[in-house]
Amino acid sequence: MAIFTDSEKSAAASEIRNLILASAQTASLLRKQADENLYGSDESEFAEVCTFPLELSETPTKDLARQADALASVLPELDVRMEDRVHLEGRDFRVQTVAPQSLFGIVTHKVLELVALHGG
Repeated sequence: MAIFTDSEKSAAASEIRNLILASAQTASLLRKQADENLYGSDESEFAEVCTFPLELSETPTKDLARQADALASVLPELDVRMEDRVHLEGRDFRVQTVAPQSLFGIVTHKVLELVALHGG
């Protein structure tokens, strides 16, 4: 017995998409370049991959399991990876985790745990 029909699943995914878009927030997704690092250094150049809509929720660190500084809900088709960077309103975050969220078999969105980067 199906809890939701395919039509209802699509409608739910569409509503979540509309909520993310309604936040009117956009950020830049940055990814480490495939350059060779000198002597194994972690310092690398990051280049913009795209801009994307998101709904950002900054939460006190103690409330997030991995000591993240914010959560971002993004559209399910965004190709975002752990260790990517998110640039939003002059601030940079490292993507700590990427968790697809599903509703009875359909991915409605992804939730990113973000860690604020200071300095740089």
